[in-house]
Amino acid sequence: MAARPPTVKRATVTSTSIPAAHPPCTIHPTAVVADKALIFGTFPVHIAEHAVLHPYCRIRAEGGSVTIGPYCTIAESAIIGLPADQAGDVVLDSWVNVESGAEVQAKHVGEVTEVGIKAKIGAGTTVGRFCRLTPTEVVQAGEQVQDFSVLFGNGRRRRDKTLVDGEDSRAQRVKAQEKHVEMLKRLIPDGKTKWLE
Repeated sequence: MAARPPTVKRATVTSTSIPAAHPPCTIHPTAVVADKALIFGTFPVHIAEHAVLHPYCRIRAEGGSVTIGPYCTIAESAIIGLPADQAGDVVLDSWVNVESGAEVQAKHVGEVTEVGIKAKIGAGTTVGRFCRLTPTEVVQAGEQVQDFSVLFGNGRRRRDKTLVDGEDSRAQRVKAQEKHVEMLKRLIPDGKTKWLE
């Protein structure tokens, strides 16, 4: 009778996940970055004074640097920045409000602009001041959007004459965003220290 071969124990391989390195971050002391916000990539990320990043928003600095200006708000599930297969920096000017699920790959988004829920701004785009993208609107890569534009209804555009002609209306929009930021700063616990280590 043939001898039975000895039992060989197989080594069990366990995967250990190595945390990705944080990108170099500059975060103003008055900014609020939620603990569950995600910042990743290798390029620098600059977050200015009084900016607020909600939980589960993603700042993607894989294709270039990301700058988030003063009094900007980035809501849950929003993505700011370019993936690794594209190159270019992304800049949000002051008082920009990016709603839930929106994606911004624009070269520059002008001050006091609103990016609606699940709206998308393609790479290399320049969006002017005091613009508004309604929910699910798409701005294709490389487009230029003029100041005071309202984008709605599958690509239709109009100029917001109330804002063009009304200095008071523009000042009210700025004040409304600042009040929005102040409210969020009271509601969202700040977890920015982990990005500064």
